Amino acid sequence: MKKLLTVLLAVFMVFALAACGGKTEDGGNTGGGSEKSAMELAKEAGKITIANVVNGTLGDKSFFDSGEEAMQWINRDYGDKAYGQTIELTYDTATWQTGLEEVFKQGWDIIIAGTYDMKEYIIPLIEEYPDQKIWFYDEEWNFNDPDGWQYAPSDNLYAMLFAQNEGSYVAGYMAATLSQTGKIAFMGGMDNSVLDDFYVGFAQGAKAANPDIDVKVAWMNSFSDVAAGKDCADGLYNTGYDVVFACGGQAGLGGFDKVIATPEGNYIIGVDGDQGSYFASLGTDEGNAKAARCITSMKKNVNQGFYSAFQMELEGKVPYGTNKKLGLNGGYVSCAVTDTTKNLFTEDQLATFAKVADDIANGTTVVDSAFNHTSEDNWFYGTFVPQYDSTSGK
Repeated sequence: MKKLLTVLLAVFMVFALAACGGKTEDGGNTGGGSEKSAMELAKEAGKITIANVVNGTLGDKSFFDSGEEAMQWINRDYGDKAYGQTIELTYDTATWQTGLEEVFKQGWDIIIAGTYDMKEYIIPLIEEYPDQKIWFYDEEWNFNDPDGWQYAPSDNLYAMLFAQNEGSYVAGYMAATLSQTGKIAFMGGMDNSVLDDFYVGFAQGAKAANPDIDVKVAWMNSFSDVAAGKDCADGLYNTGYDVVFACGGQAGLGGFDKVIATPEGNYIIGVDGDQGSYFASLGTDEGNAKAARCITSMKKNVNQGFYSAFQMELEGKVPYGTNKKLGLNGGYVSCAVTDTTKNLFTEDQLATFAKVADDIANGTTVVDSAFNHTSEDNWFYGTFVPQYDSTSGK
């Protein structure tokens, strides 16, 4: 009996040590808190490691989620060659610099980052890590003039510029076609070059469909404040703007909350992802109501951009050191055609929208851009906007 108790005690001690994470003789971990990360294991397996860093959080039903989808596609289709992971820095700007620094220190083969707001944080890291491969999206870089603004001192940076002005032109054409009041609006997150580019295309497309259309621009002054988006949309709908292009990440979702609280005849346009289909997929009364008011979404197919970049990486064909424009030609931007779209427009109108998109893709129609222009020259505001309100849309 004593012998049996001794054996049982010895077995118990072995399991207890294992549970406490004891080290093997070669220093490896046997179950404790210092296990290797998925990225480290992927590197040991010879895989290309990709960190998709978002200056916000997932759940925007927009391009952050689209970028995460690209990571899923890469892991699914090239799991033997690559490992991709999305890292969320949250919307707290105080964490962005230290968060980025930590990612750069970790040794990822490729780091993806983007948006205008991230440039100032990543420039010093480009200088500190000149050999780090970076894919930057949604902003152009200066690759040629070391004394110029936003110079990228690296041949290892690839800039993906999604031609939001092209897709927004089609969305504006659709909005002006549908509007019963002759008043439509662009509701942007922050006034910057990318959002201005969305607006310019939207206004130009609307004017092409109806030269007398009233196009208003309003700013939510946030990409994350849903309440701000709801308040901004409230001011627009209450003053007769019956189609609103909500272009502001999570803040723009406030526009969806508001539109279903307004009378029939008011509509919304989603952005970056197919937001109408997303709400329909929820299978809830609220989701269906939002989907029924969303005439289309101007999709910025970040997922396709990242996925294509990885395929080029495998072939050694990524055009590092350049800005590459990705637009309607190739499907990098597009306007969603949902059940709501089909219910609101005739077949002839849908065919017209498709022709409008084709003419842009093949170069027949040239869409203006906010890039390389400034608000000081009153270029697009003076050309396209009967009234401009940079405060709250009221």
